[in-house]
Amino acid sequence: MRRPLALAVAAMLAGAALVGCSGTDEGAEGASEPSPTERLSAAKATFDAAGSVQLDLSSRDVPPRENGVTAAKGAGAISATEPAFSGTITGTIEGVAGTIEVIAVGETAYLKFFTPDYVETDLDTLGAPNPAMFFDPAKGISALLPQTGDPTSAGRTRAGAEVLDRIDGTLPGAPIEELFHLGDGTGTYKVSYGLTSAGELRTATLVGPFFPGVEATYLLALTDYGAPVEITRP
Repeated sequence: MRRPLALAVAAMLAGAALVGCSGTDEGAEGASEPSPTERLSAAKATFDAAGSVQLDLSSRDVPPRENGVTAAKGAGAISATEPAFSGTITGTIEGVAGTIEVIAVGETAYLKFFTPDYVETDLDTLGAPNPAMFFDPAKGISALLPQTGDPTSAGRTRAGAEVLDRIDGTLPGAPIEELFHLGDGTGTYKVSYGLTSAGELRTATLVGPFFPGVEATYLLALTDYGAPVEITRP
């Protein structure tokens, strides 16, 4: 009599264990993935908290004689009070094309362009953006993320050796004009973001009416989150 009873108890315990495992699996399977909007919000928070980042901006299909920035490369210090940038910008300013060394701290920019030393320059008078503002959480690159319309997961994309999660959407013209000093502030731009598995914004590709009658493309690459950066006024 003892053997059948022992077998019955063992069977009951095994059944209970299976039920417990099944319940755990269902919970894991039922866990919802963050939405594209939530992922962009998290990417903004990650960017803003990084403190610093390396920027590489490039472009395609820009009219050769149009005033405007076509590229930028350098280090950015992310700050809500005094963002900063040190590097180079390339483009056409008042009909002169070239690459300019720039240090920008807050609202003040210093350029080295056909001069031996940096010269304080009002970029607004040149129709050029202040690259320090790219790293202002309220107005800069990360501020574009929550303004993205109809964000949609679009599979995977590659940036060098990294495979990124892609999110597509649209952006209104006003923040594009304010940030890059390009466009008339009224158009709609297509945007495609590439996010790492850690939630870092690695790439952003913007396509739209940056120039009258022309659809151009600007590409942002963001790397080295949190790497030490020291940017001081010259």
